[in-house]
Amino acid sequence: MQIDDELAEVAKFWSTRYRNEGFIWGQEPSPCAIEAAQHFRRGAAQRLLVLGCGYGRDAAHFAQQGFEVTAVDFSAAALELARSWTSSEHGIPPINYLLDNIAELDQPNSSFDAVFSHRTLHLLLSKARLTKAFAHMQRVLKPGGLACVSLRNPRDPTRKHAVTGSGESSDMSFRPGHQILFLADTELINVVTPYFSVLSHTEMQERESYARDYATQLHFLTLSKSA
Repeated sequence: MQIDDELAEVAKFWSTRYRNEGFIWGQEPSPCAIEAAQHFRRGAAQRLLVLGCGYGRDAAHFAQQGFEVTAVDFSAAALELARSWTSSEHGIPPINYLLDNIAELDQPNSSFDAVFSHRTLHLLLSKARLTKAFAHMQRVLKPGGLACVSLRNPRDPTRKHAVTGSGESSDMSFRPGHQILFLADTELINVVTPYFSVLSHTEMQERESYARDYATQLHFLTLSKSA
């Protein structure tokens, strides 16, 4: 996996979190994954890519819903934890876990019916990397393929903990090394629309983590691959 130095530091930060904190958000699927599965079923999707799978809670949900799941992350520790519990021994169908650069996917063209990403894309820390990520998502999708993605928006209460960062992203005062890219609605749509048609753009909420009991505010987009 080839990755630039700044993103390597992000991957290192998250590997440390997974090793120290384990199942940060529990093992139940996210609200966004539950919603996305309904969109993907209506679109008759079979092969699904989970981008930034973490320890596999959403990948496991999709596999149990009957999708053929490939799940990628840039954190080896996340994948190690995912493989430890999302297996046939625990009643979960096979999942193909891969270490990959989430900004520049090393996956074949037109190889998936759907792509899902939850609370990951804002970790890319710049609009340039985010643009690359959407370009690669579009590339790996089959014609007519769907994508459902969530990322933090500026209305997220976490932003009150933001301090000045070195670039477009912000450092979180409560967790050294935790950086987030906050994009306003128009900024995000401008990044997405060269590659996808926006079917819907809503707001979703999820508990920040077991350690922090407040609701995050997330962009939630359902996208269709542009012709």
